[in-house]
Amino acid sequence: MIEVAAALSVANAAFNAIKAGVDRGKELQEMAGTLSKFFDANEQIHEARIKNQEASNTKQLFLKKSVDEEAMELALHARDMQLKYKRIRELFIYSGEGETFREFERQRRIIRQRRYEAARAIAKRNSDMIDLGVIVVGFAIATGMIFFMIAVLR
Repeated sequence: MIEVAAALSVANAAFNAIKAGVDRGKELQEMAGTLSKFFDANEQIHEARIKNQEASNTKQLFLKKSVDEEAMELALHARDMQLKYKRIRELFIYSGEGETFREFERQRRIIRQRRYEAARAIAKRNSDMIDLGVIVVGFAIATGMIFFMIAVLR
């Protein structure tokens, strides 16, 4: 969850800079770098949610946070980012750049879908490998104990 907190911090700083820039009369195109930081941080939060959903059973067993605490934290962060995203969309619309934002969203959907599918597949594979590793080690220990008991009893 550290990566979520860091991404949220970057997103908040970028959002505040965008808001301050608009208040000072800057054009949105002039703040492209700051907008990119906000959207990149937003993506990192979404990717962290996917990793959390695909975490291995072993990892979930040993997490220090309760399920409720982690779920609430992710839900609150997601809601905060949704509100900020909506505010940025409104800034584009009110500045006469609504079509630019709609094109951005269309391209973003295509790219995001591709990346999410890849990220989900990687997270699932990693989760399966961790679980398999724990099973193999457990089986090896059990087998070793059986052979040890057989050797001792002879």
